Amino acid sequence: MKIYYTDRIEGNIIVCQSEDGSMLELEKTVLPDAKEGDCIVYDGSTYTIDRERTKKRKEEMDTLLNSLFN
Repeated sequence: MKIYYTDRIEGNIIVCQSEDGSMLELEKTVLPDAKEGDCIVYDGSTYTIDRERTKKRKEEMDTLLNSLFN
Protein backbone atom coordinates (compact mmCIF):
# COMPACT_ATOMS: atom_id res chain seq x y z
CA MET A 1 0.00 0.00 0.00
CA LYS A 2 1.29 3.46 -0.93
CA ILE A 3 -0.01 6.76 0.47
CA TYR A 4 -0.23 9.96 -1.58
CA TYR A 5 -1.52 13.43 -0.79
CA THR A 6 -3.20 15.60 -3.40
CA ASP A 7 -0.88 18.56 -3.88
CA ARG A 8 -2.93 20.32 -6.54
CA ILE A 9 -5.33 19.79 -9.40
CA GLU A 10 -4.33 21.14 -12.80
CA GLY A 11 -7.24 20.87 -15.22
CA ASN A 12 -7.88 17.13 -15.58
CA ILE A 13 -4.71 16.07 -13.74
CA ILE A 14 -4.43 15.33 -10.02
CA VAL A 15 -0.85 16.01 -8.90
CA CYS A 16 0.02 13.92 -5.85
CA GLN A 17 3.03 13.60 -3.59
CA SER A 18 3.93 10.46 -1.68
CA GLU A 19 5.25 10.37 1.85
CA ASP A 20 8.76 9.81 0.42
CA GLY A 21 8.49 12.92 -1.76
CA SER A 22 7.96 11.24 -5.13
CA MET A 23 5.32 12.75 -7.40
CA LEU A 24 2.43 11.07 -9.21
CA GLU A 25 -0.01 12.42 -11.77
CA LEU A 26 -3.45 10.84 -12.11
CA GLU A 27 -6.23 11.56 -14.57
CA LYS A 28 -9.15 13.25 -12.79
CA THR A 29 -11.37 10.44 -14.14
CA VAL A 30 -9.59 8.02 -11.77
CA LEU A 31 -10.78 9.99 -8.70
CA PRO A 32 -13.36 12.54 -9.88
CA ASP A 33 -14.16 13.65 -6.29
CA ALA A 34 -10.53 14.35 -5.33
CA LYS A 35 -9.71 17.70 -3.73
CA GLU A 36 -6.45 19.34 -2.71
CA GLY A 37 -5.18 17.83 0.53
CA ASP A 38 -6.96 14.49 0.11
CA CYS A 39 -5.16 11.34 1.18
CA ILE A 40 -5.07 8.81 -1.64
CA VAL A 41 -4.27 5.16 -1.02
CA TYR A 42 -2.98 2.87 -3.76
CA ASP A 43 -3.35 -0.82 -2.92
CA GLY A 44 -1.51 -2.12 -5.98
CA SER A 45 -4.50 -2.00 -8.30
CA THR A 46 -6.91 0.73 -7.15
CA TYR A 47 -6.64 4.34 -6.02
CA THR A 48 -9.11 5.43 -3.34
CA ILE A 49 -9.59 8.52 -1.21
CA ASP A 50 -9.12 7.76 2.49
CA ARG A 51 -11.56 10.24 4.04
CA GLU A 52 -10.64 9.34 7.62
CA ARG A 53 -6.90 9.78 7.04
CA THR A 54 -7.61 13.05 5.18
CA LYS A 55 -9.65 14.35 8.13
CA LYS A 56 -6.97 13.35 10.64
CA ARG A 57 -4.21 14.99 8.60
CA LYS A 58 -6.23 18.21 8.26
CA GLU A 59 -6.77 18.30 12.04
CA GLU A 60 -3.03 17.79 12.61
CA MET A 61 -2.17 20.59 10.18
CA ASP A 62 -4.73 22.92 11.80
CA THR A 63 -3.24 22.19 15.23
CA LEU A 64 0.27 22.89 13.93
CA LEU A 65 -0.79 26.17 12.31
CA ASN A 66 -2.62 27.26 15.48
CA SER A 67 0.46 26.55 17.57
CA LEU A 68 2.56 28.75 15.30
CA PHE A 69 0.26 31.75 15.66
CA ASN A 70 -0.66 31.49 19.35
